[in-house]
Amino acid sequence: MARSRRSVWFKPIVAGVIALAITLVGFLGLSTDTFIGFQQSVSDGLFPGTGANSRIVVIGIDDRSIALVGRWPWSRATHADLIDILVADGAQVIGYDVTFGTPSREEPESDELLADSIAAAGNVVLAESVTFEGRPTDRLALLVATEEFPPIPILAGSATAVGHVNTHPDPDNVVRALAPVVEGPDGALIPSLSFALARQASGQTGPITIRPDAIQTGGILVPTGGLHLLDLNFAEGFLTIPAVEVLEGRAAPGIFEGKIVLVGATALGLGDLVETPLAKGELTPGVYVHANALNTILNGAYIDAEAHSMTLVWVLLLALLIGLVTLYWRPWIAVLVLAALVVGFFAVVFARFDNGTVMNMVYPPLAAPIAFVAGLGVRYFTEVRERKYVTNVFGRYLAKDVVDEVLTSPEGAVATLSGASRPLSVLFADLRGFTAASERAAPTAVVEALNEYLDAMTKAVVEEKGTIDKFMGDCVMAFWGAPRPDPDQVVRSVRAALKMLDYVDTAIATGRAGELKVKGCGVGISVGEAVVGNIGSNERLDYTAIGDTVNTASRVCGVAEGGEIVVTEEMAEALPPGEFRLAPLPPLKVKGKTEVLKVFQVLREGQEPKLFAEGAITDATAEKGAFQATQEAPHKVAGYAPVEPRPAEGAVEAPTDR
Repeated sequence: MARSRRSVWFKPIVAGVIALAITLVGFLGLSTDTFIGFQQSVSDGLFPGTGANSRIVVIGIDDRSIALVGRWPWSRATHADLIDILVADGAQVIGYDVTFGTPSREEPESDELLADSIAAAGNVVLAESVTFEGRPTDRLALLVATEEFPPIPILAGSATAVGHVNTHPDPDNVVRALAPVVEGPDGALIPSLSFALARQASGQTGPITIRPDAIQTGGILVPTGGLHLLDLNFAEGFLTIPAVEVLEGRAAPGIFEGKIVLVGATALGLGDLVETPLAKGELTPGVYVHANALNTILNGAYIDAEAHSMTLVWVLLLALLIGLVTLYWRPWIAVLVLAALVVGFFAVVFARFDNGTVMNMVYPPLAAPIAFVAGLGVRYFTEVRERKYVTNVFGRYLAKDVVDEVLTSPEGAVATLSGASRPLSVLFADLRGFTAASERAAPTAVVEALNEYLDAMTKAVVEEKGTIDKFMGDCVMAFWGAPRPDPDQVVRSVRAALKMLDYVDTAIATGRAGELKVKGCGVGISVGEAVVGNIGSNERLDYTAIGDTVNTASRVCGVAEGGEIVVTEEMAEALPPGEFRLAPLPPLKVKGKTEVLKVFQVLREGQEPKLFAEGAITDATAEKGAFQATQEAPHKVAGYAPVEPRPAEGAVEAPTDR
């Protein structure tokens, strides 16, 4: 019972150990940010994750605008004209992604013109740049700017707000986040351009509150995590209008009504370009990064990485499922399940990303194939051990090469074992005088002697690739021709019988079995069609052979005396001429047959044919017959004159069944 329980729980326990081991490795990897760059890279493929807010319009200072308006930088009077046009068309808020950090040298008066336009608009947010170093060491702290480069005072004083336009690229130089608020060199809070625009557009004029994992101003709460960085949910399709079209009055009237307008450089030559998840390998104008940050806030489309603990749950679940499937089902089925689970996992990834959660796309999908390989490894080593065990067990009944063939091709073996009629050579061998000898011996001596005799008989069968069907007391049944066909089955069966007599004689003469004296071994062999396969009940099956050929072999064995081999006429005819010395025996009258059987004796070396009277018949209906020798000359049968025996060929092994 204990072994049964262990076998039942072995595979689940192994699958659990595999899953836990993979989960532990995943925990260590997540704790040390291993594969973080790869995770970010594959997560980029999830974008765009939200739509572009229709309130956001980008005025692009593109190459065509520069070509028509004039080389960059433009006169600040031109910027003043642009602001006036936007205000006149009803723009709600104007964000300028252009820094005016120094006074105009060529047109000093243009600074005042621009300041007047900004002041008159009352809704312009200007840009400034800052410098800071790396991420904060304190997860609850803000990024601290070491230097600040604001607009010139006349312009800054006219603007409703000033916001920094710094992005925060990851180590692979891809911009995926920016700081909504940084701390200036003087300790003052500096909002980003996008955050300042969101405040203005929503009318939030209250103070900025820094929370442990978010930044709040009035009714706007921006989740940032402990690093106080806003993960951008990138979108595509922002309405973009070239600046020259606005300046020349070719923009559709009312197009800016109630809009949040971002003015920024889109020309490649101006250098305000960054790499984003949407356009890897290509550079994106920085104004679109701020448009996406603003879009994320306005849409409330915040994204956040899934907690490591939940990632580990996914790792454990996938590894456990794949481990169980691999251990219980065939590898090709496990591969299909593996593919289905991975596809299903990514379907969940996309669905949850739409709801703002970025799942880890490295560790869970990686856990599945690792669990599959681990499961295959366990199966390989356990099945190798089981194969050795099965080979050792069945090697006592079948030839080793037959066992290997069955184990190598189990499907073919199962088909063979299902039951079929096929030509077989069936051998019965019985110890003569064993019952009488055992009555006078101790039980332990009887068992020891019987095992030694049966070992000698079995050895001969296995060496000639035969199948041991069963042991019946001191009798052995074997056959050739199943579970695999054997074109040499008749020759092998007779050679096995000759070896069997030699081995039994040796056991009698030299082994401990000699203490239990028997009269030798009698062998009977027949050949013909027999039904072979798994026969029995739902509770127990026996691979065996049944039919008239089996019964006939049993009957002819019954008349074989110790040291004799008796074969049927069909067997004698099937043997190659000259291969063995054959001598005719009196026909047999056996139970269950109306006609007598013609039988022959296979003579061993030095053994002479038996003499019997012409017309003699042996009555074996009681399965006991004995040949009555006479002094008459041997009966001659055409084609079966005694011949000199030929040495038997080398040994091999064989299958088991009846």
